[in-house]
Amino acid sequence: MKRIRFFNDLLTEKFGSVLHRIPFDLGLSCPNRVNGPGPCAFCAADGARARHLVSGMELRAQAEAGKAYVRERYRSEGPYLAYFQAFTNTFAPVEVLRRLYSEALAAADFRALVIATRPDCLSEECLDYLCELKERYELWLEIGVQTANDRTLAAINRGHDFTCVEDAVRRAHSRGIHCAAHLILGLPGETESDFLATADRIAALPFEAVKMHHLLILRGTPMAKMLHENRVHPLNEYEYAAALAGFLRRLPDSMCVMRLSADAPEEQVLAPRWWLKKGQFREMFLDFFNRQEDGPAPFRFACRTDDGSYTFYHPVFRQHFHSMAGAAMESDKKYLEPCRIRERLQQGGSLKILEIGFGMGFNAAALHRAVRETGNGSVQLVSLESDPAVLRAAALLPEHPDPAMIAALQDQNLYADAGFQLKLIYGDARTGLPDGIRFDAVFLDGFSPDANPELWTAEFIGELKKRLKPDGLLATYSTAYPVCGALLQHGFQLYNSAPFGRKRGGLLAALTPQSHLAPLSEKDRLITTKSTAGTPYSDPGLDSTREQILIRHVQAVSERRKQGIPKWFRR
Repeated sequence: MKRIRFFNDLLTEKFGSVLHRIPFDLGLSCPNRVNGPGPCAFCAADGARARHLVSGMELRAQAEAGKAYVRERYRSEGPYLAYFQAFTNTFAPVEVLRRLYSEALAAADFRALVIATRPDCLSEECLDYLCELKERYELWLEIGVQTANDRTLAAINRGHDFTCVEDAVRRAHSRGIHCAAHLILGLPGETESDFLATADRIAALPFEAVKMHHLLILRGTPMAKMLHENRVHPLNEYEYAAALAGFLRRLPDSMCVMRLSADAPEEQVLAPRWWLKKGQFREMFLDFFNRQEDGPAPFRFACRTDDGSYTFYHPVFRQHFHSMAGAAMESDKKYLEPCRIRERLQQGGSLKILEIGFGMGFNAAALHRAVRETGNGSVQLVSLESDPAVLRAAALLPEHPDPAMIAALQDQNLYADAGFQLKLIYGDARTGLPDGIRFDAVFLDGFSPDANPELWTAEFIGELKKRLKPDGLLATYSTAYPVCGALLQHGFQLYNSAPFGRKRGGLLAALTPQSHLAPLSEKDRLITTKSTAGTPYSDPGLDSTREQILIRHVQAVSERRKQGIPKWFRR
């Protein structure tokens, strides 16, 4: 598959207008639940019933609820697609199916229907009835395949093997019934080779569409127990995007795609917890897929954030460089505003700023913009960055707030403009901190403490303190209790900056009182100082690996627990 053709587009072309989906729950079950050893490991108790439907709801009422939603959301009165989604929608005698489908399909102007089912629930009598339906509607069978690996199918309690899938789709296709394969990437024990093997076997069968899901682990499912026992490791959005692209590229161009990813009510999802919203994932994935290449390692995925600016995902740290609430706005909200940069420039200040983590250069761009906009004062910025590849990645962002600065830094590690000067230093920040300079502000902007603890230890923060002026400020987005503990250990007074992109704000640390921000709450101060939650990370020689620092932290917490310090402070 070199390009993705979506199922909705196929129907729109055929019928001349969008067919809005109305989901149904026929009140059926599945053979695993009725006759077998229980549900599939991933299956929720409601059998993937649409969120607005409740058990026992009459079919006409379900149709009216669906039409009302379409009317409100899309301002449309039809026509519609009927989606028989919950559980197994051919798991009943044909006379029961005939009654249920007739009642549902009489409730609205349906032009097409999609029937979700299992490969072991397609008897010849059932296929006869489906052939009757396809004479009146565009009919698609969505056959639950999940994987072609029989070992995995057994492990997740599917109750059938892949031979059953092959038989079902060939029998349905021979009768002219359109078939789609429902597939899950990330099932327990499966790797990229398993995904690609499944793709190859699906491509060899008469399927005309695929419906792709990443594995969602929902509360109350057998898979939840597997997660607790560390027997399954669900894919994050970037791992899934790479796997999905490889999968789809093995399929023929004649196939269409019904869906790219799964979703479920947030309160039901145990894992994975994706950073991206559904629309953001779709946009990111399509951009990646359409490039038909893997991009400059290690940065493959440019993601648009809520303020329209773009950021990258770092596969090593498994985090974005910026908040998804707004990559560009984050610099102002977390760093410039708490440190009152614009106010000090307007007063003619000549500011020296140290940045830990140049990243995509957004903080530098925000400082450069502040100098230009105020037309007064100056900024001398020293920025440390461990990975030279990030500068090349920044140049590849679809939009960058300061492309001229990034272009200039490609040739040399210095950039100067009227009132603004930047020196970029590559290497480990722990050994690369400049001496002989006292800074007005430090922007501490590494990856999160649990992923990049080297930049959040008590010893490193002590080195940063040595380079601050007596009235200098240290700003960071992180409010992690070990970070608060390290800052308090060095005599900093802590203040909260305004929340941005999450409920908690960032931190401002100062050696002198600050009146423009609220101090750290008493609750957070007590948690930091009266429980092991505030135990700082430690790196005595400023040369430990991430793993060594994390192990040392676990040991320190354990020792404090032995001394009677509680795990968590409660009044």
